[in-house]
Amino acid sequence: MKALSFPICISGNGFSLRTKSTGKEHEPPMNRIVKRWKITHHPKASVFLPSSFMEEQNLREGEPFTFQFGTKELTITIRQSAVNEFEMSEDVKERLYLPVHAPLALHADRQSRILAAGPHIGIYTAGFTQSLLRPAGDRSFLFSKYLIAARKAGISCFLFGAPHIQWEDGLVEGYVYDQEGWKKSLLPLPDVVYDRIPNRKTEAHPGYSEVRERLQNEYQIPWFNPGFFDKWKVHQSISGTDASRFLPETILGPDTAKVKAFLNTHHHVYIKPAKGSLGIGIHQILYVPEENMYYCRFRDHNKNRLRRYSSLQRLLKKQFPSGLRQMVVQQGIQLLSSDQKPVDFRIHTNKDEHGQWQVSAFAAKIAGIGSVTTHVKSGGKVKSLQELKHDTVITDRQYEALKQAALEISETIDREMDGHIGEIGFDFGIDTNDQIWMFEANSKPGRSIFSHPSLKRDDYHTRHLPFAYGTYLFKQMLRRDTPVYYR
Repeated sequence: MKALSFPICISGNGFSLRTKSTGKEHEPPMNRIVKRWKITHHPKASVFLPSSFMEEQNLREGEPFTFQFGTKELTITIRQSAVNEFEMSEDVKERLYLPVHAPLALHADRQSRILAAGPHIGIYTAGFTQSLLRPAGDRSFLFSKYLIAARKAGISCFLFGAPHIQWEDGLVEGYVYDQEGWKKSLLPLPDVVYDRIPNRKTEAHPGYSEVRERLQNEYQIPWFNPGFFDKWKVHQSISGTDASRFLPETILGPDTAKVKAFLNTHHHVYIKPAKGSLGIGIHQILYVPEENMYYCRFRDHNKNRLRRYSSLQRLLKKQFPSGLRQMVVQQGIQLLSSDQKPVDFRIHTNKDEHGQWQVSAFAAKIAGIGSVTTHVKSGGKVKSLQELKHDTVITDRQYEALKQAALEISETIDREMDGHIGEIGFDFGIDTNDQIWMFEANSKPGRSIFSHPSLKRDDYHTRHLPFAYGTYLFKQMLRRDTPVYYR
């Protein structure tokens, strides 16, 4: 039997199965958001549905269906509700660990005889505290906004980390959020995982990759936005494609001679950690031939610094005592400016409910005085599209060109790199010759731009779209037809 070639795990009700794609797919299941389930005591293993829903889905009284929630499932009997409500027997609720008092979409697939509540999406992170008021520390407020967005869409969503998983039972003690605040809840493992690990140190921990690989391999759970991007790998993935026209010239781990050649060609360059983020560790190097001096602009101890050196070799030795092996050097660009300060553009892209890329946020960042980057923490200032147009920083044509560039590069990265990628934060620039350049692509973009009052709508979109994409991945799982066993 073909199914037996996949890992078999024992669950509370025997063998359960999730399906893996064979390329044969049928129409996606229909769904309806159920605001609240009513619990009945008899008969057991039964789900009662309103007549209108049964007619829509062509369901018949007495049919056996598989009812799924996360990685739990149970064979149930479909029955018509006498009170025209969504009802289930108490044993179904208990065996599926189903939250019956929250809005939750119900998907019906007549062809495969599956009812599925959800999607059930887990946000994977680290850095948990012992406090239920702030279980994820300073990020608790952000995560609460994500969970509220999911709830409004009829999606079950919870926060979890490696210590919360009960592997032997296929359960997780996750954090959920509602109008009463944070609470712990015992739930099935998720249908989909949204990766929100906080930093690269966590990513490098063996426990992170162990959890990800186990959920992906044993349970066939889609895991999107895994880890952080490596700048050089992103550059390599785009090089050789049509989108390479947006890339500044970049080299990895150069010696002094190569940096000097870069400076001779481009007059100023940026040196960045290949695995850096949030603007940390970026240095701008400039050569002033009239003075025969080299200048280095960087940020240190929350202050913008500028140092002068008589030789490039001395500069590199002082500023990079560990060498440049893990650094990328990128050509400097003469950017458009606002009030004589360089401007770059932060563009967020997300996949939607159809798995298609769309631009979800757009803002400009104006560099602070003496800053090597436009990051807000370095003194940068955020401006909305309306402010940019008012200040004549960019035109409608340039705005549209930036959006199209972001979508093209998103599709390229998605095609060329491994894993499910659901969101990207880009830093773009336009030079004085009207050429568009892409400087950075981040798989876990910061959210500092959303402090701007005119970006509330963009903030909303970027919090809701991950769940739209999670729903897309969930529906793809429901449409697959080769069994893979799971708890």
